[in-house]
Amino acid sequence: MVKLAVLLVLISQGIGGQQNGAENILASELFSEEEYLLGPGDSLMVVLKDLSLGYLTTINFGGIMPLMVPFFVKDSVQFRPVALKRVYNISIKELKDSLRIWYSSLLKVNEIDLMVISPRWLTVLVKGNTNTNGPANVRASSRLASLLSMETYRCGYNADINSILVETSKGETLYVDLEKYYKTGELRYNPLLAKVKSIFVPEIKKGIVIFGAVKGYPVKMFQKQVIQALGGNFTVSFEANVIKVPAYDSLRVRDAINEAGGVKSFALLSELYSSKRGKVTLDDYLPVGDTLYVPPFTDKVFVAGEVRNPGYVPYLPGATLETYLSYCGGFTNRAAYHRIYVIRANRKVPKGKIGTVQPGDIIFVPEVKLKWFEDYLTLAQVVSSLLITWVTLKRL
Repeated sequence: MVKLAVLLVLISQGIGGQQNGAENILASELFSEEEYLLGPGDSLMVVLKDLSLGYLTTINFGGIMPLMVPFFVKDSVQFRPVALKRVYNISIKELKDSLRIWYSSLLKVNEIDLMVISPRWLTVLVKGNTNTNGPANVRASSRLASLLSMETYRCGYNADINSILVETSKGETLYVDLEKYYKTGELRYNPLLAKVKSIFVPEIKKGIVIFGAVKGYPVKMFQKQVIQALGGNFTVSFEANVIKVPAYDSLRVRDAINEAGGVKSFALLSELYSSKRGKVTLDDYLPVGDTLYVPPFTDKVFVAGEVRNPGYVPYLPGATLETYLSYCGGFTNRAAYHRIYVIRANRKVPKGKIGTVQPGDIIFVPEVKLKWFEDYLTLAQVVSSLLITWVTLKRL
């Protein structure tokens, strides 16, 4: 097999030393010839395969590229421009077919190869439910998901990524479902930015809020919600990821979680909780406007309230409630130990229904309102002191 010897003629300033090697190798593999629309700033390699020669060129700001032919000068080959071609907003395939006809008539060359060596920079206008609205400078070889995964342009927790409005450089309007891209991996659901002029990310109007151990999507920011257990001088709090999914009718729990990107490996699916229906299973249905809590598995049990050393205790399989309380130093003298309860899956479980302590439980010891004997003596002393003072003042 004859090896292809490609002679690169750099006709555009700065193309040579400034190009990133990894970028050049990967550029032509990021997109198909049909979907990439060419524009000013693209650097191309044109290979005349029949002659085993090629050259590098750049599309100028007017959307024009020079067409070059080889000239043999002594022992060297030089490419010189002999014509100009407007290539703005056409695909690589269209240009390739056009060049094949042109070179065939001029040099009897029938096999042409065309590659984008360095994709151009372009501006895409980002609007809607994103972290920042405004122009984004991106490579033409990037895709929509890459742009919206950037921290500056990430979508809100309640953004509707199922119906993103995309305006193309040819004036077309497309509705893009990025959720399908994440689930199928098909690039047709994740358009190339080379043909995108602007995008608008709408907000979910009707839906279900899910928080806890859910995966979400790289393009959507989680809203943080703090879950707290308060008591005495101690607060147990932790952040839960919050995301909203679209729903226009009752939605099965399993489907709602799937819409949220699925659950994380440490999710407790046996303890799902709906704000409107209480404890639910994967096959139950959630009404529009509901909130679903997906609790995380943790290797800790939290103890709060009237204990001497409130905090967390490593989960001890089979350990009793009293064991966890003793790990925290036992009760204070203000503990209402008969009214102990557990917060589990964001709901209150009374002492008689706690059963086995589970990882992630928050054991809460309330404060007694009045300890009759001690508080009675304290009050009696105060009243007695006031009475003596009053009598003394009356005698003066």
